[in-house]
Amino acid sequence: MKPKVWIVKEQVVRNAIGHNAMDYTPAMRHGDLEFITRSDMPMHKNSSVLANWVTDVANFVDKYDESKDFIITTGQPTAIFAIGHALGKAGKSPRYLVWRREDNDYCVLGS
Repeated sequence: MKPKVWIVKEQVVRNAIGHNAMDYTPAMRHGDLEFITRSDMPMHKNSSVLANWVTDVANFVDKYDESKDFIITTGQPTAIFAIGHALGKAGKSPRYLVWRREDNDYCVLGS
């Protein structure tokens, strides 16, 4: 099975015309793209959206293969930290793809 590139949350970038989804095409050479969450992490503990967010993260942690998959950390810092915490609790180590503007490409960070 092909590796996955897990993206915390799809980012939208502003331009002169409006908004466009960020282009993750360069990351596709490392695996198939999947988004971990569908929304920002809700800040209210009784939010019904928070329950869905937590379920999305749990599904990701279950499917994440630390031997071949990668993570692109986009979105809220708290969400990124919470996902890392969930991986740690499961005993899984993250492998990151980090954007290098100089190369106009992603590079691997982590073992």
